[in-house]
Amino acid sequence: MKSKKLMRILSGLVSGAMLLSLCACGGSGGSGAKESPAPAATEAAKDAGSEAVKEAGTEAAASGFQFDHRIEIMVPGGEGGGLDTTVRKFATYLEKELGVSIVVSNRSGASGITGYTWSHNQPADGYKYQFTAPSAIIAAAQGQCEFDLMSEIVPVSGLVMAEGMFFASPKAPFKDVNEMIDYCKANPGKVTVATDSPNGISGAIINEFCDQAGIELKWITSESNEGTISVIAGDVDLVINTWSDAGAYAESGDLVPLVVMAQQRSDIYPDVPCSGELGYTSDLGFYRVFTAMKGTPQEAVDAFEAAVHKVATTNAEWAQWLEMNGMGNTFVWDADELSEILQNTYDTAVEMNKK
Repeated sequence: MKSKKLMRILSGLVSGAMLLSLCACGGSGGSGAKESPAPAATEAAKDAGSEAVKEAGTEAAASGFQFDHRIEIMVPGGEGGGLDTTVRKFATYLEKELGVSIVVSNRSGASGITGYTWSHNQPADGYKYQFTAPSAIIAAAQGQCEFDLMSEIVPVSGLVMAEGMFFASPKAPFKDVNEMIDYCKANPGKVTVATDSPNGISGAIINEFCDQAGIELKWITSESNEGTISVIAGDVDLVINTWSDAGAYAESGDLVPLVVMAQQRSDIYPDVPCSGELGYTSDLGFYRVFTAMKGTPQEAVDAFEAAVHKVATTNAEWAQWLEMNGMGNTFVWDADELSEILQNTYDTAVEMNKK
């Protein structure tokens, strides 16, 4: 593993998830399936043929493999969430590189297992991929998957990391992170926090921060958008989110950004304190990666990985979008690196499940 921080991210998110699966409060959950083209999927893109592929100039074409019809990317979350908005934006550039259109299929539910079960039952023809966060891997390690996900999943490429943040309702009885910590200490278990994945990375962020701050929160589980809406309405005090998903609400005054899980303030939101300023090591975030399923032709996986890496590292508009949304471009792992990351996530979750 290249980064000590990455190893801490893996163990931190899993241990937090496992511990909090025992105490997460009940709330609303859901599952659903919705398929729609990426924003750039115009008729021209849909009908793109060999000429578009030639112009793309990817390593895929150079290696002799060419995609010749539509690619489908499964997102194990609902429309409008962080995974969904990120992959839809990236797809507008990836389509041009691949020379074919991309459709995004949202399959939410069961911490990502619903989506991967759907992918498990689809043909592994080289035209179906997934864009995911760690929650499905953790859920599989907890025995929530009816098939052996780790023997079926094929790592393809990393893409981004979004920093986790605490956002508060304007109606909450505190206005900044220090007031929040003081209030929570004086009123343990009274302040509510919304999370869409108590057994995933959101839960790990809450757990790590609360441990270091010495506070206790009351958990409310819900879909990502529902949690944010509940905080805006004042029904819940806090929510874990990212600037890419909730920054617009902060700028409009509908949410109050309290603290970002990072060791330095961001240039994008310089007025938001970071956990490092409080003396905490909390810096967990949401990594978002591409996978395929067992049986997918290796040449297709290699071609898709090459196209992702080319767009992610050379497209100026994509880099600008990342910066505007408070995300970094240093997590474009190759397939071997991603394989190690996913396996470590799973192995750590299995060990934690024994305790």
